[in-house]
Amino acid sequence: MVKFIKGLGLYGLTCTGIILILASPALIVGLNGFSASALAIIKGILQPHALSYYVSSETLSFGEMPEVRSVEFHQQQVEGDLFPYILDSYFYSMSLLFGSFLLAVIVSSFAGLLYIQSHSFMKKMTLTAIGILESLPDVFFIFSIQLVVVWFYKQTGIEPAAPYSTSDKQAYVLPLLISSIVPSIYLWKVLILFIKEESEKDYVVFAKSKGLSGAAISFRHIFRNTALESVAHLPLVILTLLTNLIVIEYLFHSSGIMGFIMGNQPASSRAFMLILLMTPLYLLVQGANRYRQRFYETRGGGIG
Repeated sequence: MVKFIKGLGLYGLTCTGIILILASPALIVGLNGFSASALAIIKGILQPHALSYYVSSETLSFGEMPEVRSVEFHQQQVEGDLFPYILDSYFYSMSLLFGSFLLAVIVSSFAGLLYIQSHSFMKKMTLTAIGILESLPDVFFIFSIQLVVVWFYKQTGIEPAAPYSTSDKQAYVLPLLISSIVPSIYLWKVLILFIKEESEKDYVVFAKSKGLSGAAISFRHIFRNTALESVAHLPLVILTLLTNLIVIEYLFHSSGIMGFIMGNQPASSRAFMLILLMTPLYLLVQGANRYRQRFYETRGGGIG
């Protein structure tokens, strides 16, 4: 019960931080303006059915004949109900987040298992490769994979995946693949560091003295413990996924939730969508940490 209350308190503090950050531009007019802005955001969050969004449009007007024909542009801003308009963008972004997270976990776990069983020379080459991959920016992976897809289409006439989103079709495969690259590399590096540390512990020597095979020790004990230790790095992995999502939605011209949050929209609507985006990620981190604590409480970190 105490842990539940503590987790609920942390969630409340996170929501409060989001509200205060989005209300902070009103500080330019003083504390009264900041307080009024924060209260307006809270009121909007408590009434999600009344939230709205802005759409900017541009129209043309022509001068009457027989005068010289001229063209004028008129900027308009149309306001509409946030729901259900935003739901498609929200579920698109969430599918990319959780899909890339699962893909990163699977790829890094498989790579970690291969590292355990590889030769010492391959282990050194692996660490070198990770160092090189870590030095490359996210944009490099995005443009490189997009160019490969376009080149493949020109050579074969087959489009393996959409290189960008359109108004009729959102790109899924390439954004999912690209957004998982950096988290996969990071988790792979973390697993390797924990594997090296775990391999030097006393219980590994004890397991070998009992006659357990190297594969059994590696898969059943070392990898299990390193995977559980990696749970502590989940917040950083999720933060990486979120920052990648901003870049990916922009470069793929995707209609996602990050473009809405970063755009010129009502503060209350942005705050509500940020909280809606944060909530499942918060539950994921808290659930994983809780499982890790229970595991060590019941079985311990060594041989079970």
